[in-house]
Amino acid sequence: LWVSAVEDLHANSPFQRLRPSLLLVLQLLALLLVIFALMQPQIEGGSPRAGKHVILIDRSGSMSADEKGGTRLDEAKEQAVDLVNTLHGGGIFAGSGGETMVIAFSDYAEIVIPFTDSQQQLETAIRSIRQTHGKSSIEEALKLARAYTTNVDPEQEGIASNEFAQLELFSDGQIADIGQQALQRGEQLSYYSIGSNLLQNVGVSTIAAKRISESSEDVQVFLSIVNSGNSEAKRDIEISVDGIPLGIQQIAVPPSLDGILGTASAVFVPFSMAQGGVIQATIRGDDPMIMDDKASLLVAPPKELSVLLAEDGISVLRTVLDGMPLAELRQVNGQLLQNMVVSGEASNFDVILARNVSFNELKRGRYLLFGTPPPLDEFANYVKGDGQVMLVAKEDHPAMRFVRFEDIVVTEGHHVVTDANVEILLEGSSWPAIYHYKGNGVQTIYVAFDPLNSNWPYLRSFPFFIFNAVQYLGRIGDPLTEMAREIGQSITHEVELDTKTVTIEEPDGREHIVDVDMHGQISWGPVRLSGLHHLRWGDQNHSVVAINCPSEESMIESVRKISIGAQTIESSDRWSRSYIQLWPWALGIVLLVLLLEWWVYQQKVGGRGRNAIATFWSGKNKIRGIR
Repeated sequence: LWVSAVEDLHANSPFQRLRPSLLLVLQLLALLLVIFALMQPQIEGGSPRAGKHVILIDRSGSMSADEKGGTRLDEAKEQAVDLVNTLHGGGIFAGSGGETMVIAFSDYAEIVIPFTDSQQQLETAIRSIRQTHGKSSIEEALKLARAYTTNVDPEQEGIASNEFAQLELFSDGQIADIGQQALQRGEQLSYYSIGSNLLQNVGVSTIAAKRISESSEDVQVFLSIVNSGNSEAKRDIEISVDGIPLGIQQIAVPPSLDGILGTASAVFVPFSMAQGGVIQATIRGDDPMIMDDKASLLVAPPKELSVLLAEDGISVLRTVLDGMPLAELRQVNGQLLQNMVVSGEASNFDVILARNVSFNELKRGRYLLFGTPPPLDEFANYVKGDGQVMLVAKEDHPAMRFVRFEDIVVTEGHHVVTDANVEILLEGSSWPAIYHYKGNGVQTIYVAFDPLNSNWPYLRSFPFFIFNAVQYLGRIGDPLTEMAREIGQSITHEVELDTKTVTIEEPDGREHIVDVDMHGQISWGPVRLSGLHHLRWGDQNHSVVAINCPSEESMIESVRKISIGAQTIESSDRWSRSYIQLWPWALGIVLLVLLLEWWVYQQKVGGRGRNAIATFWSGKNKIRGIR
């Protein structure tokens, strides 16, 4: 280019104007781009901020809501993977080489993977996060993030005390304690709202059961149903015992108002339940979140009782008790029994049986007495009762189940005059035969005659009555249902000492093998899912643990704004904004311009060379012709 320009100057006036040249324009453009790159310009863009990032993924109960063919947790994990690809996927828009860690949280927080710059490890860790049904609490997750990002010694490698990692929160915003938290100085948090705010969820908030009365085996179930939607919801609720449906009822639940769940109560028709089992309430119909559509109660089976016995003469009662499944049966004489009652030692037994034993006093306990009236004010007035037959029984009392009283004939007994505090269970033709009294810590079923003074020991109703009375007295005061466990707690259980391991099956089918300690106990947790957990050792199931969903997680409306401390953060559909450097693009264009300039130059130089060669060969041919 310059050689050509100098030749033009030599051939013409030194002040002659240069002719337009594409090569000159290209070289000037390249020079301007180099100057532009040296200025290091940048524009605001959508790439993540440089430095360390902490990804916080909510895996609480509300994140199990089903949307778009998958759960909210599935969507949160996909978005988190996209962020990791943006941060560590390479290319000019990727992160600047920082590290990322992942924390999953619900009612407790867990570090899924510590700080790393490996894209593959981060993606694998994020996809491994499992759903829980616990409450959503972010406090522990923030503490973990700060513990891993704060460095109080600025001389050490890592983030100094005045620097923090960028927090990336993926949640539906239903975080119970978000308002009690606050960002520390220098912390930045980006919130990505997951899910829709238009879903309507109906769930079982609480379930309870009780017997109609202490002397009844009929159980009544009470439910509280909640609605998170903006309109009234009608649902069919089914009650079952051990999977066998017992009844169904339709309930209308009012809508939620100002973020407060709509609530309705339901009471079901009583049903008989003499043994243990699992009571379950199920909401029928489509629902975006199935974890709160069921709630369960575990009714414990009757415990094996310990019985203290004293009877005078022939062992009539002992014969019946030997055929019962008792944990302990101890027989003593009448005098020793009185001493044990006075000293309080007898209270260690579930039921105290006595026949023709004269007590000086009755201390706190549960008694089944035959013959001599008990030393209670209510039984103080009595006379000798003549022979009689039985007429009317209180058949709904548990002690009188399956008792055929019509065939009982008594030759003599005690005619006791009682007040209204004493319940008569069997009325004879002349005087009451069986009484039930409770008061001042004493529960007593009193038979006002000696069985040997009747034909009762020869009838089937006699062992039925003793069995019923012992079971009823021994179970008085025991809770109907086992204590409810919550998500996040541990399952503990006692097993036989010769058992080595116990298999715990979660509601989703996952199994865990737990070792039995030297005391014959197991402990496993924290529990992550609601539903029935089956404990199995040997070849069969031995126990069931019912875990119900926390009612707070039934609110599934996605929140677009969250308030953390005094700061309100809106949901963002893009990653944390930063600045895109333009100088690499400028240098890249410089290279393209130089390549273009080289190509144009080659075209020009190549054209002159071909002309020179043609001129040379034509001149040579002319010389040959002259010769």
